[in-house]
Amino acid sequence: MENIDFDGVNGPDGIINLYNETGTTLADGTWRIDPRFRSAFDEATGNLSTWALKRATTVATQNDYFFELMNAATCGTDPVRTARLILGPFSGVALPPSGPNNVNAQGCDFDGFDLFSAFALDSNTPSPHLNGEWTYNGSSPNFGGINGSVLLVDIPYQPGVPLVDQEVFELTYTVFGVSGCIAEQTTVRVAMVRQVDSGESEPTHICEDDLLAGVYDADIDLTNDLYLLGEDIEGIWLPEPTGQIENSQDSMVNLRAIYDNLISGNNLRFGREQFDFVYSVEQRSAVCDDKTTKVSFVLYEQLRPFNQKDPPFQICNNIPGTIDLYDLLEFTTENGIPFEYFSDRSTNWRLVSGASDLGLHVLSPPDPLKPYTHRGTVNTFGADPGTYIFEYAVSPNINSDPSSFCDPYETDVMADFYCEHPCNIMTARVEVQIFGFDYAGEDTKDINLCESQGQVDLRSLLRTNGNTIATTGVWTNTAGDVIDNTFVFPNSSTSQTFTFTYSTNTVNGCVDSADLIFTINKLSNAGEDASATLCSDDLTITLFDLLGGNPSTTGTWAGPFGYTSPDHLGVFDSSNVLLPVLGAGDYIYVVPGNAGCSASDQSTVTITIVEPVEIGNDRSETFCKIDGRVNLYSLLDRDTPRTGVFEDTDNTGALSVDGVVEFETLTNNIYNFRYIIANTLPCDQSSLNVAIQIVDLPIPNVPPQEFCILDAARLEDIEVDVLNYNWYTTLESEIPIIDNPLLFDNQVYYIAAIDANNCESERLEVPINILNTGERFANGELCTLDFQDGVSPNGDSQNDTFDLLIEEVYNIPEAFPDFDLKIYNRYGSLVYEGNINTEEFRGESNVSVQLGDDLPSGTYFYVFVPNFENNLPIQGSFYLSR
Repeated sequence: MENIDFDGVNGPDGIINLYNETGTTLADGTWRIDPRFRSAFDEATGNLSTWALKRATTVATQNDYFFELMNAATCGTDPVRTARLILGPFSGVALPPSGPNNVNAQGCDFDGFDLFSAFALDSNTPSPHLNGEWTYNGSSPNFGGINGSVLLVDIPYQPGVPLVDQEVFELTYTVFGVSGCIAEQTTVRVAMVRQVDSGESEPTHICEDDLLAGVYDADIDLTNDLYLLGEDIEGIWLPEPTGQIENSQDSMVNLRAIYDNLISGNNLRFGREQFDFVYSVEQRSAVCDDKTTKVSFVLYEQLRPFNQKDPPFQICNNIPGTIDLYDLLEFTTENGIPFEYFSDRSTNWRLVSGASDLGLHVLSPPDPLKPYTHRGTVNTFGADPGTYIFEYAVSPNINSDPSSFCDPYETDVMADFYCEHPCNIMTARVEVQIFGFDYAGEDTKDINLCESQGQVDLRSLLRTNGNTIATTGVWTNTAGDVIDNTFVFPNSSTSQTFTFTYSTNTVNGCVDSADLIFTINKLSNAGEDASATLCSDDLTITLFDLLGGNPSTTGTWAGPFGYTSPDHLGVFDSSNVLLPVLGAGDYIYVVPGNAGCSASDQSTVTITIVEPVEIGNDRSETFCKIDGRVNLYSLLDRDTPRTGVFEDTDNTGALSVDGVVEFETLTNNIYNFRYIIANTLPCDQSSLNVAIQIVDLPIPNVPPQEFCILDAARLEDIEVDVLNYNWYTTLESEIPIIDNPLLFDNQVYYIAAIDANNCESERLEVPINILNTGERFANGELCTLDFQDGVSPNGDSQNDTFDLLIEEVYNIPEAFPDFDLKIYNRYGSLVYEGNINTEEFRGESNVSVQLGDDLPSGTYFYVFVPNFENNLPIQGSFYLSR
């Protein structure tokens, strides 16, 4: 093998560069290799790690290491150049030999030995090629063969010294190459060591009854082939909790002593206990493992006997319900510990003898419609009389593995519920004696007889299930008195219901009984005829209450207009819209024949209806107190007769005999009056209610009004203490003021509160006082006019003009519509003259030759003449700022 060092660092590395080897550069393209070997090749640099190629080139693999130089820009998908690597064979370097036998490696014969583990492998030594061949250089009978690179041998056991059983095997690894490449060989020597063997053991299963019988009273040797087979004799016994193993070479144990210790302390219900004794053989070389074998003894609790309680269970076959056979068993109690066996998995019931299984459910075969339980539930009701014998079986598995299913009766080892166990099953039989009874018939009710029959045979009234009723029974009433089978009807004015019981009893104490309920009915009675007169405005009546005599309640009514009643009452209620309306005519009450009495009976109730006067509907109206009065007759419907009188229901004292109500004493309220017309009996008087609502509004509280003339106040500026009101120009005016007039001195207005129905209060006089400039209000405040002291027409909306209207301060155009304003400069020249029709002064002249010119900044003087009554002219100055 040629040593290749590509990077010149720390010895050979087996790397070559394809660009250097082929005289190409990166500009010529990119080298590619078969994807199987891509991990050994860096296409970006062209570096190839020959040590990563695991097979030498042979005839069969001569095309594996094939490279293509690709350049899509010049050749598209065709290679620019190709190259093939011929990799010479390399058989590896064996590890240095050591020991007296000059071996390269050591292995264990149990798992075989990978021969490649005998080769050196480091940063300067590559692994051998994998496509070589191994040959064995020897003839040992312990040689088993080579599987791939794994050496298989079987070193025989030699008891005693030397403890290490081993043998050296020499093998040669040969790697072949193509023509021109010489094959390489490497020989290794491997020492194969035998794996120690601690033997084989199967658990020994022991039932408690064998221990109690003395089968295991003597000591036993654990190395006996019955318990441990094929072990190396150089092993030891490990410590264990029973204390039977005294030292590592002690192999003697006493199972009876172990059992006695197990049940000490009254531990009788131990179920299943396993005791393990471990035999251990240490390895003979680091290449093999220690071996241990567990010798196990499994002790099983035996079943204790159980039996049926004495005497045998007896039951009559007419008693409904079920019985649990399990409840008939009695289980063993030992040293105060109960040995009861209840399980739905490890028990089973079966029928031993009897006419049927009485519906018994069994564990196997399983039936999803009749799931098994250990209760052994059977149904004796209606069963054939006789003796039935059942058997309950318990599998000993109930103690050792209660969660698994085990049928104690199953003997087929291939069956699902078969269980192998060293202990025996336990069984016990249960005897059930079922007795018959004398049939007393079935419970019977709803029997109806007629009083005319006189007497009856009671047994003939009972229903049956097809069997014949025994004649040996006895009749009793609810008080326990004995009654004859021939029952004579007692006299009674009403229907009578009787309850009797018929009972039978056999020599075995089987009792049967049947209850009989029957009614002796009276002949039908519809009562005596009757009549009634009703007013049409109250057609409420119950017809049945009108009948004379003692009528039966089983009848129904039929009457005019197709009326029929749902019951015997014949109820009419004018306030219930779900009931029919009573009409005049004859109503027939028919009582059908009672059960057992076929003849019917009937009676008649005649109804007469009187009509009351139609008076009309209740009335209600609203009036303003200022209306003065109202005649209640004017409020009635046009169809209401005027033959009645009015009552002062609320005792107002304001109602006259002719129906007129005076409002003078009435306040803001609703007043009720009743209009009455007399009717023919049995109709009560006709009446209706008339309600009038009086609206009496309080007078607004508005004091005399004072305003400064500069406010230019209007009517809506007067503060009013009510929300809804009207203003009038006079006390008698009928048309309210709807505009908002300007207020003048010495005017008088009138105000009245109003509501939604346009009722008004009394009117209040409100005088108006307008103060001229210089006059004072009643509270001492002065009515005065103070113009602004500066004008700055710069467009910022503040003092842009000489304002004549400032809200809530003064309103010159409204207050003095004939005013005159003159403005002079500091030289006394007139620069502006204005009135109500002139644009406000904004720093421009509107007189003489300066018309429209912007006036310069400075102080200007004004003279304001109100031209209204006693208001004197006002003069002052302001500063014009630009």
